[in-house]
Amino acid sequence: MGGLGERTTRAIPLIDLSDFDARREEITDELWEAARDVGFFQLTGHGVAPELVAEGFAASARFFALAPEVKATWPLDRSRNAGWESRSQVRPSTGAVDEKESYQVTRSVMDGLWPTEDELPGFRSTMEALEAASREVAMRVLSCLGERLGFDRDFFARAHDPVSPGYQSTLRLLRYPAPGPGAPAGWRAGAHTDWDCLTLLYQQAGQSGLEVCPGHERDSQAWTLVDPDPAVITCNIGDMLMRWSDDELLSTLHRVASPGPDEPAVDRYSIAFLAQADRDVVIESPRGTYPPITAADYLALRVAANY
Repeated sequence: MGGLGERTTRAIPLIDLSDFDARREEITDELWEAARDVGFFQLTGHGVAPELVAEGFAASARFFALAPEVKATWPLDRSRNAGWESRSQVRPSTGAVDEKESYQVTRSVMDGLWPTEDELPGFRSTMEALEAASREVAMRVLSCLGERLGFDRDFFARAHDPVSPGYQSTLRLLRYPAPGPGAPAGWRAGAHTDWDCLTLLYQQAGQSGLEVCPGHERDSQAWTLVDPDPAVITCNIGDMLMRWSDDELLSTLHRVASPGPDEPAVDRYSIAFLAQADRDVVIESPRGTYPPITAADYLALRVAANY
């Protein structure tokens, strides 16, 4: 999966969550079809205030503008999946490091990993608000998919409990530096699937690069560019949910491509909310395709394989 492949054009489903309670059955049908076919979809009517998203990106830019030695005072703790890292993630698909830096907020384990108010005024409160708003959207989506899988409506909300000491959903700030002379060609983040149940991604206009390759297109390596529309949230199914669904829902390969010759070579900032089940929750699919495993053990295996 480390090759460049080729670009193709396919529709990424656009799903409107407005009037959610009244339209729940219709929305569930659309989410289910998208999750089984492409594994990627985009949301409108999601209710996350654009002002909050803009504040999140402004705070992210201030964080990444700090000197590396300052950011290094909040280093990534892999056991907690929280903190700052730079060029440390190696994708098995490429064997090369991703050309990016990230800061991960996992709210239950952030002791010693937050910038102070003197260092970044308002940073923590902005990130906590954006994390909470993102979780609310994710739980609405997962409640629909969960019911179709035979779980009760609140199954996934209980499995992602923000007041649990084992809460491990993460808000991840990402910066992909503009490629300079000598930068690797092809991608800034190699082809991969996400480890979680559901990813919500915020993007900014003019900062493209996200490409997806659904499973039925892997042999042809046909990649579809996902336009960075700030008005929508781009979502994808992760490996946890694929496992929980007996592989019925698709965790789709995606990557961040380097700018092409006709595209601006600019920094790319994105913010991802990763809905990852609480540490003690057991991932057990209805038909028993996979042996049961705790979410903590599952994430530990994936982290070990990617850093």
